Amino acid sequence: MKLSQECTLLQSELRKFAQQVLAEKVDEIEKSCSLPIDNIRRLAEMGIVGAVIPESHGGAALDTIGFTVVLEEISKVCASTAFVIAVHNAFFAYPINKFGSEDIKKRYLPKAASGEIIGGYALPKTAELQSEASLDGPSLDGSNPFILNAAANGPIVTAVPSKGSNALSLYVIAPDIPGRKFVKTSKTVGLKSAGIGEFTFDKVQPDQGNMIGQEAAGQTIIDDMNSFGRILLAAISLGIAQGAAEAAVKYAKERVQFGQPIVSFGMVRELIADMTVSIEATRHLVYEAALRVDRGEDIAAAAAAAKLLAGRSATTVTTNAIQVYGGYGYMKDYPAERYFRDAQMLNVICSTPDEDKEIIAKSLT
Repeated sequence: MKLSQECTLLQSELRKFAQQVLAEKVDEIEKSCSLPIDNIRRLAEMGIVGAVIPESHGGAALDTIGFTVVLEEISKVCASTAFVIAVHNAFFAYPINKFGSEDIKKRYLPKAASGEIIGGYALPKTAELQSEASLDGPSLDGSNPFILNAAANGPIVTAVPSKGSNALSLYVIAPDIPGRKFVKTSKTVGLKSAGIGEFTFDKVQPDQGNMIGQEAAGQTIIDDMNSFGRILLAAISLGIAQGAAEAAVKYAKERVQFGQPIVSFGMVRELIADMTVSIEATRHLVYEAALRVDRGEDIAAAAAAAKLLAGRSATTVTTNAIQVYGGYGYMKDYPAERYFRDAQMLNVICSTPDEDKEIIAKSLT
């Protein structure tokens, strides 16, 4: 698939940045499990943090295919950094920009574009958090251990039941609201520096001025941003697969056994060929889903298909990469095991493979 000249230049710029800047820090932030603050700051200076935010609010107003290419390049080196940026845009800036009032846009989008705040998202599927609807508005109690970008401790988007019904309304919960508290970063198997963590809520009453869209319209907004988010997460999975494959090929050329580099062995060459085909097929599907957004077409099924195939590809390719490395593939001195762990996480965030399949099947039946 041929990219536009503008998109190709953006791809080249981010590839250079990832290789020259992110590559030096990825092992350090992986070991410390710390949010990549310096990476985010540098990307904010490049305009990438505000990728989907309009220029009128200080953002870069990138089209979806451009942002997809950006996330792919970053993920080749550091998937955690790409994930933070994707969540900030897809699950925070995107719903505010598309569904929010002018007041809430002015309140959050300029700061989100500059990187002054990093927005998060409270995944709704948790039994630890209870919510009640009253005459004074909704109230949240309990905890949620699945807050994306929690470690940034910025404003988060969350869904709560509307007054007098089970319908959902979407709110931004500000950092200074009484009763909200960041507890800890979760010990995830992959994306260890992505800042996924836990918040507690003690009778937190969302500010009615921070409602996104109309009351009781939360599920419609969630479905929309989930479709958009699936494409961005698919781009990260694609980048992980490409990064793992490139690392494996490089290793195979350098690793010598029986007097010759292992890249000349038939079994290794077969693994490399399989990885390449899987990645190229995935790239076409992910890019097409991104282009559908930019063309204003319905994206639900295409986004689900892109995330499903990208997740499969990343899992298969990173497993094959470990096989190329042999025993060294299981050691933290080499990147193969990190790519493998990161790929597993992307498979269950936003939606599981089974949920993606149901969306695809529903569009055809």
